[in-house]
Amino acid sequence: MNLLTKHSFIAAIRHLSQDENPQHTLIYTEINHALQVASLLGGNAAEEQLIAAIQRLIFSKVQQLAGSYLGKLGGNRFGIIVKMPAKDSVEFAEELAGLLDRQCITIAENSYYPKLIIGVTALSSEFKTPERILIAVDEALYRARKAGNSTVKLIGHDDPVLHEYYDSLKLLPVLREGLLNQSFVLYAQPIVPITQAVTEKKAEVLLRYKNKQGEIYPPLCFLKTAGLSHISREVDLYVVHQFCRFIERQKQQNVVYALNISGSTIRYPPFFDVVAKEFKRFGVNPEQVCFEITETVADRDYQQAIKLMHLLKDQLGCQLALDDIGMGSSNLANLSKFNVDFMKIDGSFITQLIDDPYSELVVSFITSAARLYGKRTIAEYVENARQLEKLKVLGVDYAQGYFTGKPELLFDPSHDP
Repeated sequence: MNLLTKHSFIAAIRHLSQDENPQHTLIYTEINHALQVASLLGGNAAEEQLIAAIQRLIFSKVQQLAGSYLGKLGGNRFGIIVKMPAKDSVEFAEELAGLLDRQCITIAENSYYPKLIIGVTALSSEFKTPERILIAVDEALYRARKAGNSTVKLIGHDDPVLHEYYDSLKLLPVLREGLLNQSFVLYAQPIVPITQAVTEKKAEVLLRYKNKQGEIYPPLCFLKTAGLSHISREVDLYVVHQFCRFIERQKQQNVVYALNISGSTIRYPPFFDVVAKEFKRFGVNPEQVCFEITETVADRDYQQAIKLMHLLKDQLGCQLALDDIGMGSSNLANLSKFNVDFMKIDGSFITQLIDDPYSELVVSFITSAARLYGKRTIAEYVENARQLEKLKVLGVDYAQGYFTGKPELLFDPSHDP
């Protein structure tokens, strides 16, 4: 059995999924936190050694099965196709996770105990298209990632979440037309200082969709469609361009605006050059811009995230924020390795702050960690006075939410073509 390239592995999925009597199952496996750990141990060389060692273990297990395929899908992810029913494949995946649980891999005199997260789905013609199979196995892997180390999750063709995905894909023509015709407008929500230690005015730039009747809609469904259709990068570039046009036309320069970056943009090397050219073209002061990257994305695409963050902050002069803190693998080491200016605490902890002691503990922990490393904190989803007062007591620096300021129109590109 040979190790397939990503292209060859996807081709195998397309071929086998056409079988009217499905006999194969698709397994996606991801080495949890391998890239981050290896980077802390010794950089790229340690990363390559670690991935290679785990790859040999996976290969030794898979090659025992007749009619199986193994493909390297990039970074810390592998794809496996086995000739067995989905139920039996789950048992095999659990055995694979158990095999890795019993290993200790030594890299540069440092011990690493590998953990897998695994998603499983049948290569069934009931999915209708290979693309839907890939969506399904990605969703299964996402559920396993949320559940934690050594977890296996199975998803079927009739899962309700998948039908939501399919419905969101129907918006793709509207999304593309909206980007082309500048139907997406920019809103801004204030980020308000709540301690005397900070005074800087901030706001987050948000995207809204305006239909032909002039009605405004939040972009949640469109952003999901962009992610599934692999055009989130186009949306990010659209926001950067329209924001730069806004800055060129407005006179007030005393607000720092936060712009969000998706995972696909993190993995797009030309992004930095595009931003630098746009800033120069429209006369944007980089110190007036703060790019936000979610903790989960920064963790998953660690090498690319570190490189882009370095370019944006140290070379261009922008500020940086780590968003949705608490939803990823937050710990002191993790929070310290990203050279950001702000840590945004995920809103799920803020909404439960008053009644849930655990949420208060998480907010307190993140605030203390930020203070330890000289970073400022921002709390999202602040909805009432009690939450705001509690955040002040805990030492959070900024608040963002409908209680402190609702989003308002910032720039409508269609009014200024």
